[in-house]
Amino acid sequence: MNCRDVLDRVEAFAAGDERADESIRAHLETCPRCAAALADAKRIETFLTSWAAPEAPPRFTATVQNRIRRQNWQSEERIDRVFNGAMVAAVLLVIVGVAGMFNVGVVVAVAATLGEFLAFAGAAAVEKAAPSMATYVAAMGLLASALVMWWWTEGTFDR
Repeated sequence: MNCRDVLDRVEAFAAGDERADESIRAHLETCPRCAAALADAKRIETFLTSWAAPEAPPRFTATVQNRIRRQNWQSEERIDRVFNGAMVAAVLLVIVGVAGMFNVGVVVAVAATLGEFLAFAGAAAVEKAAPSMATYVAAMGLLASALVMWWWTEGTFDR
């Protein structure tokens, strides 16, 4: 048992929430710093328990319950808005899907146009990025090696 272990639990010992085992008692008998910390914690605990608990103001419980109900209602209202938005999006998606089934020619034409646009945009992006490709590859390599080192150190020191 060391000082850090004992000092982390001194308040619990003083409050009676936790019992000191034999190793902790032995440490407290030999360590003046930890014994003083326990004595101080017991004095503070005694002082605090000697005070009477203040009375709650009138209507305190009703006010708190109303506030909790209002907050719950507001959070449920937000969830309802998100759900309703998702339902509207789903209905629109179904309508577009059904319309697409009846207008296959239009869907094929739109898909072809979209494919051509994506091919053109992709070619332009590759042409623009080609001169800097070595820099991008080097940056990705550095990032990957940093992530591997981080993963390795986290895995090594957790055991």
